[in-house]
Amino acid sequence: MTPFTAAIHTISPLSPATIAAFDAEVIHMPRVQRYTQLLEVGDVARQFFYLQRGLARVYYYHKGVDVTDYFAIDQQFIGGVESLFTGQASKKAIQVLENSDVYAISSEALERLSREYHEVERAGRRLVTFAFLEGQRRIESIRFHEAKERYRELDQKYPGLLNRAPLKYVASYLGITPVSLSRLRSQLD
Repeated sequence: MTPFTAAIHTISPLSPATIAAFDAEVIHMPRVQRYTQLLEVGDVARQFFYLQRGLARVYYYHKGVDVTDYFAIDQQFIGGVESLFTGQASKKAIQVLENSDVYAISSEALERLSREYHEVERAGRRLVTFAFLEGQRRIESIRFHEAKERYRELDQKYPGLLNRAPLKYVASYLGITPVSLSRLRSQLD
């Protein structure tokens, strides 16, 4: 079983037949180089990714400024979800931030497998629910928490990220400047 399939199996159990069908569609990208773009702004997302080992971020541009929306680290999923579901051009991009071991499945294969295997459909529904809840938590964090609290949440949610990601992307994710992040780190460390 590929690590991607194993992660799906953890979310929602899959039968041996479903595992075999899913594994047959998963593509392994063992050496994705640092700063590779998995999705560009304006492209239609055609793949959903699983980072076995590595670090990536989803970002967008607001008034010409690069804004980090979220990160994925070792053993997490990442994708241009809105574009995957709508088939429309993505407003966000995905960038790998360190050499990474990535697995992917095409949106076409995922859709077909969801029709043929209800277990895949169930796992997809759980993934979408998880993504929705994470989005809600992120909105609430931005609206109701101070930078110090958001920093602590980030450190808990993405262990080790602060030593792996460029600080300008961490600051962007937190909604603060790199200078403010440096001050905050010196206060908390």
